[in-house]
This record gives sequence, C-alpha cells and structure tokens, in this order.
Amino acid sequence: MLITLLLALLLPVGQTTEAISDDALFLVEEFERYYPRQEHPAQRREAILTLRDASSLRATVALMPALEDEEYLVRRAAIDVLCGYTDPAAGQFLVEGVLEDRKLKKNDRLVAAVAEVLGGMRYEAALGRLQALLEHDELSVRLGATNGLGRMGRVEAVSSLAWLIDPDNGAEEALQVAAVRALEQIGNVDAARPALLVALARGSKPVQIAAVAAAHALPHKDLIAPLIELLDESRDPRVAEDAHGVLVDITLRTFPDTKSDWQTWWLRAVATWVLPDAELVKAARARLATQGSKYATGKSFQGIETKSDNILFVIDVSESMNQPFGDPERLEQSGRTYKSNQRLDIVKEELIGTIEALPETTAFNIVSFATAVEHWKKRPATANVLNKSNAQSWVDDLEPLGGAATTFRARAGLAGGGGEAVGQTNTHLALMTAFGEEVEKKKKRKRAKPRELVTELSDPIDTIYFLTDGEPTVGVTTDMNEIRDEVRRLNGFRGVQLHVIYVGTHGGGQFKLLAEENGGVFVSVGS
Repeated sequence: MLITLLLALLLPVGQTTEAISDDALFLVEEFERYYPRQEHPAQRREAILTLRDASSLRATVALMPALEDEEYLVRRAAIDVLCGYTDPAAGQFLVEGVLEDRKLKKNDRLVAAVAEVLGGMRYEAALGRLQALLEHDELSVRLGATNGLGRMGRVEAVSSLAWLIDPDNGAEEALQVAAVRALEQIGNVDAARPALLVALARGSKPVQIAAVAAAHALPHKDLIAPLIELLDESRDPRVAEDAHGVLVDITLRTFPDTKSDWQTWWLRAVATWVLPDAELVKAARARLATQGSKYATGKSFQGIETKSDNILFVIDVSESMNQPFGDPERLEQSGRTYKSNQRLDIVKEELIGTIEALPETTAFNIVSFATAVEHWKKRPATANVLNKSNAQSWVDDLEPLGGAATTFRARAGLAGGGGEAVGQTNTHLALMTAFGEEVEKKKKRKRAKPRELVTELSDPIDTIYFLTDGEPTVGVTTDMNEIRDEVRRLNGFRGVQLHVIYVGTHGGGQFKLLAEENGGVFVSVGS
C-alpha cells in the first residue's frame, strides 16, 4: 500500500524489529499481505483485531491504511486496537509522520482517527496538538480530537472542552455531547463541575442526557439542584426520567419523581448534606441495576417503566416465538393469567395493555421482525383513542412466522428475499430499523455502501423496547459484537435508551450488554 510505503520512510533505522517479538512481527507481516486483498469489511475488521497484542511502532505503521478505511466500523476497530498500544515511538510517529506531514495532515479521515488514537495511547506530548485540532474546519476532526482529549485524561484539557459545551459558542450538538463525555472520561469532578452545570441548565436534550450520565459518574453536591430542576416534565419527560434515576442513585433518597418533593428535601438538607460514602453508592447502583426504572407514569412494558413521550416497541415474531414460555411457575408467581402460555401470545397481551395505558401526550410506533421487518406506522403516531385501537388490533393479528403461519405475514411484506425462510431472527435489521438506518438490500456489486458515524440528531424516538427470544440467525451480520458496534455508531450522539426484554430460555448475555451500553434495562423473563 502506498501509504504504508510513505510512512515507513519516516521510521528510524532499526526501530522496526527491536520493539516487537518474532510472533508479533509475523502477524504484522501477514496482516500487511492479507488486509489489502479483503473486499468484505468484516474480514478487514477481523484482521485488525489480530494485532491487539502487537503494540509496536511496526504494527502502528501497518495499521495506518485501516485508519482511513472507507468503512466506519473498520476504522473504529483500528482506532480501538491502536489506543491500547503503549510504545512512545508509535505516538511520536503519529505526530511527526501524520499530523506534521505536509500532505497527510490534509487527510481529514486519517487525522480524525490519529487524534483519537494519540489520546488513547495517552501520548501527552500531543496534548497541545489535539487542543489545536478543536478549531479544525472539519467536524469529524474536531470529534476525533475531543474523543482523544477524553481518552488522554488530562485535566489541562477541561477548559477547551468546557468552551465547546457552552451553547453560546456555537459548537455542533454532536460535538457538545462528545465534550461532555470527554469530561466524564477525564474524571476530575471539581474541574468538570462548571461545564456540567452549563450543560444541565442550558444544553439541548442529547446534551442534557449526556450531562445527567456524567453527573452519575462524577457526583457533586453542586449538581443536585440542577438535576432537581430537570424533574420538571414540561422540559422533557425522558430527561426527567434520567435525572430522577441519578438523584436516587447518588443521594440514596427514594422520593417520588416529582420536582416539588425533591425541592422540599433539598431546601432542608442543602446546608449540611454531604455525598454518601462511595461504597454505599456502589451497592445502591448494583441494586438499582437489577430493579429497572420505577416511576408513577402509567407507561410500562414487561415491568420496565418510562417517562418518555417518544417510544418504539420492537417485537420478535420469529418462528421460535411459537414456543411456550420457559418458566410457567414464574407466570403463576406474577399473579397474571394469560389466554395462552405461548411466548408471543403473552407478549401481545402485555403490549396491548401497555398501549391502552399510554397517555395522549405519547408518540409511539411498533415494529415486528423476523427475517424482515414490518412497521405499524411509517412514523410515530399520537396515542389518541383511534390510534391506540388500531395499534392494538395490529398487535393482536401478529403471529409467529414460519411453518403454517407464514401466509398472512408474507403477503404483508415480511417474507425474506432470496429464498430465505421467513421465520428466522434478523436482529441486525430490526435494530437498524429501530434507529432509522436503511439496510441496503443485496446487490450485484461487491461492496455495500460505506457506513459512517451518525451525527444528525433529528429522530424524535428516545426510548426503545426491544423484545426477542434468541440470538440472531440471519441478516447482514449475526455477530452480536458487530451488531452492538453498529448500535453504538447510530446511538453515539443521540442518547436513545434501549431496553431489552429477553424471553428466551438460554443465553442473553450479549443482549444484556446491548442494554447496558445504551442506558437501558435488561430483563430476562424466559428462564
């Protein structure tokens, strides 16, 4: 590759072999031969991951082409691998060989990736250069520098990040979100506090969601009052939901989710109150993680309540949903009775009840999926009496696909293309659809359209309930690690809360991670 040859010219004599073992050198050399020939992004990504333990200047040079790969997830893999490298010579090379090179520093995609890598390497000599890149013309470069400053963890970067967060300075919303997260990574509570106060009080919805999460990681007495202010649901119910959860967590108080109750307590307690012991907070967080969200909202599905006014339900109707619920005793203990113990029948009853209880302030939609997907509506609809009645009828008509139950749904558009069985589990397609991403159908050309980091924040949906009974069996990818990466790409700057209800009898670990990575609750009800 041309770029590898150009960069190799910058290496000090003898540096390529002294800092790398024979085994690692063999992998690097094989990578250099293998990577350029791979047309499928998954193969390129897999090759990159083999160099995780090859920390060296030589491996860094070999990975340079991957940092400008046309596929975002391939670049993401290269960034994550290089962020784990510790060789100072590699950091020096990235600064002098890329950021200071007359031609390469004009390559925005490469510079953005290198900026984040230098932070992940904690190459502190690059601190000033990363701060300077915050003024770059290209958003992707500014994002890379912001992420790099967060990964580097230096308190000296806080003032630059705080400037981005102040909405008066005109930084893009995605950049403000990234700056808040960078402050959380740096982890200095006192330094971050002024910027977090601004984000909580004046930030947009995604910025406030990020700031509430940062307040959870960096608790401070001064953040209690602005968190209480966010309980005013007239601002945004979803932000209020997050703020209440953090207040309960960091204060160990269990007041209702109303602003007045918390204000009354805080007026009495503010003069003498101190943060609870870290171990007590840690234990409370572990307890809350198993309980899920609890609010007096009337909006609940499978025991997970929400304040959100913008909800999407994604329901698995694959053939396996025809099986009986895994643990009849648990159904008896719940005190609920159902017309049938079939998985989908139980889900339908629960969802119909959830829809009935939605207040008219709620906008909602439903997606069912198996091999393909079907929408109830093209876009979220208001929960008025007519829409709720129609949605309930639509849900009541759902049947597990596969076998004799395929005919009706196949006519509705759920039949898989290319001869695929209609009742398989296309988790990737379902989640991409939930986040508004069009999945390209099979075409004759060899490459799919490159997928980039999503920085537009226009979709109103902020809460997703995703119900499934098993691992993916069909789709663009059935690798849950890749699917989780795709969701992170789509949700990176949106703050959508993704709750996962798992009704399978085995497994579920990857879906638990999926929920945790996206601010949601994982509930296993099948076993």
